[in-house]
This record gives sequence, structure tokens and C-alpha cells, in this order.
Amino acid sequence: MRCAIGVFTILTFGICCLNADAAITMVAHKVNKDITGAELTALASGGYDSAAGNLIAVWAVSYGGAQPIGLVTDSAGDTFTAATPRTGAWNGQWFYAKNIKGDSFNVVTVHPAATGRATFKYVGIVVLEYSGVDKISPLDVDTAGPQGSLPGWTSSSFRVSAGEVVLLGMVTATGSPYTAGSGYTLEDSYITPGNATFSFAAEDQVFPSAQSDIAASITWTGAHQATGAVVSFKAAGAVSSK
Repeated sequence: MRCAIGVFTILTFGICCLNADAAITMVAHKVNKDITGAELTALASGGYDSAAGNLIAVWAVSYGGAQPIGLVTDSAGDTFTAATPRTGAWNGQWFYAKNIKGDSFNVVTVHPAATGRATFKYVGIVVLEYSGVDKISPLDVDTAGPQGSLPGWTSSSFRVSAGEVVLLGMVTATGSPYTAGSGYTLEDSYITPGNATFSFAAEDQVFPSAQSDIAASITWTGAHQATGAVVSFKAAGAVSSK
């Protein structure tokens, strides 16, 4: 019997380490950006087929000299929860919607924070949808790491439970192509041509067994102003690592 768990496949004598229904799988991804520098009131993803009961995670970035992203909505009417905002030369933040309603042409839209100047600029989003995630209280890890001019980035250490998916979001001023950390998959990215504006990416990894004192990482060529964040989501039926 074959049990797929994101990073690799385990063969057993008819028994998997997780039930197939519980294995977290990425089922859709979208990326969009605005590199013009115009002050915007919203930025939307392309539409895609979204399935009821899944989880949507959104890595949202914007220029630190304007408003951060404050709200995420979608055409299905799901409620998005914000993880901890990470600010610097560039703002980065994860948002997620659990146990979603589903929509055959779901469009995810990010909006600036409602206080102060109600516009943002140099905005980017990565939308990732997963099946097999806990539908009640999915968020487990919410952490970050260093900020500033860096040649790469490694998060603070954390621990995860079996079957958990870990997501790393990164934004860099200018930038070169990203290389995902060991065991991670670079699910989507935008690399600015000729180091003109900003680059951003999201990578993930599903851990088949519980792990302690681990970190997520991503690298690139040269030193660039960087802001990153890590979140993780529990598999359906899993126990939190905390």
C-alpha cells in the first residue's frame, strides 16, 4: 500500500503512517503582483476551482513605506485569519481560511490595513490551497527569523506533529532566484527582472513524523533586504505539537 505524504512516499505492509484521507496535499496555487509602484486599494489572484472543506493559505507582501496588507477576502465568502505580521523594508504576513466553502472560480483578494493611508504598493500574493488539514483549529506554528540585508534566511526553531505542513513565506528587495531549503518545495515565486523591484516566494514541506528543534530555510544569491515568516497547519485528526 502506498501512502503519499507531501515530501516522499512510504511503503508498508498495508498500513500507512497516516490515513490517506488525513494526508495533507496541495491542490491549487496562484501568484500575482503589482510592480508598477502605483498606490492600490486591492490586489486579486486569478480565479481557480476551490473545494469545500479545504484550507487556503495566503502569503501577502507589500512595500514597508506604505500600508501593510490588513485584510484578505475571497469570492466564496470565507473568513481569513491573520498570522503575526512581519514588518521591515518589506511587509510579509500569512493569512488562512479553514474549512472553506468552495467555489468553482474562487478569487482571493488582499486589501490594505484600514487605518491611516488606505493604499498599499508593490504588492504580491501567493495563494495555496490544501486538502487534509484540520478543520477546527489548524494553525500550530507561527514564527519568524532574522530581518535585514541577508544572503539567505533561516527561521527560529520550532517543532511539528506528524503529518503537519510547514509553509515559509519570503520577500526580498530586488533579488535573484530562490533555492528552497532541504526537503522543502518552492511552490510559487516571482523574481523581479533585472533586480528592478522586489521578489517573493512560498515553499512548503509535509512532515510524516513529529519533529523537534527544526527550522525552515531559503537562500538566494547576494545580500538583499529580507522579511520572512513561517506557519504550520495540523493534519485532520492530528494532535498539536505544543
